[in-house]
Amino acid sequence: MKLCRFELKSTPGEIKSGIVYNGKVYETNGADASAIHEAEDVRPLAPTGTPPSLRIFRSRFLGQNGTPPEGEPLYIYGNPNSLISASQIVPEPEYSGALDFEPYIAVVIASDGHRIPIEEADGYILGYTIVNFLVTRDVERVEHLFGTGPGRSYDLAAAIGPVLTTPDEMEEVVVDDADGRRFKLTAVARVNGVERRRGDVADLPWTLDRMISYASESCPIRMGDLLCAGPIVDVGDGMGVSSGDEIQIAVEKLGTLAMKIG
Repeated sequence: MKLCRFELKSTPGEIKSGIVYNGKVYETNGADASAIHEAEDVRPLAPTGTPPSLRIFRSRFLGQNGTPPEGEPLYIYGNPNSLISASQIVPEPEYSGALDFEPYIAVVIASDGHRIPIEEADGYILGYTIVNFLVTRDVERVEHLFGTGPGRSYDLAAAIGPVLTTPDEMEEVVVDDADGRRFKLTAVARVNGVERRRGDVADLPWTLDRMISYASESCPIRMGDLLCAGPIVDVGDGMGVSSGDEIQIAVEKLGTLAMKIG
């Protein structure tokens, strides 16, 4: 299933939940559908509420400062309050002249767990979605210079959505399960409709199952936690965006996530 949260354009501010199927939004009331809405009548919201924590498993700088220990994913903490819904407009920041973006695949945790074995990690996943971080590269360079790690540079905005795809829909794209399930999912980044870069989720250095297991070794993970893995396209030396640009991240099975720079 593809789970969603939304509001009707006719009644803004009233948060509803539902399922997206065949281009329509089925509003749900518990286990039953209570209404059917056309896509053009709804405004998508983040498919999950504000998570208790946001972990970012980031492979972009692997190899620049040595090789990490075998099998140990690297992650930083992000700001859950930076998450925004799909198709929102984000004002271009005045404090940065090097705005960029990094797309990730993410999982929402379904239940609390501590020291979870890799082979059991699937059972803790509520669903999969896309997260696209806006990154201020000039701020990031200063952070790296002083060894503080990504902080304010990732604090501007991160779009999430457009839906939450449940694990049952991912079965047919599993290509390996030797170290947790690895998915073959093509990801494409477009700016103003023009393809900039593409990649595949299967190329990530760690599986999402391993990331869940690793994160839970030191601290319990909690229901609603968000774990992001990426970038899922080759960001290279940056793609660069500015006011007026619309960014679209399309991932097989997960949909297309859009955001615009104001």
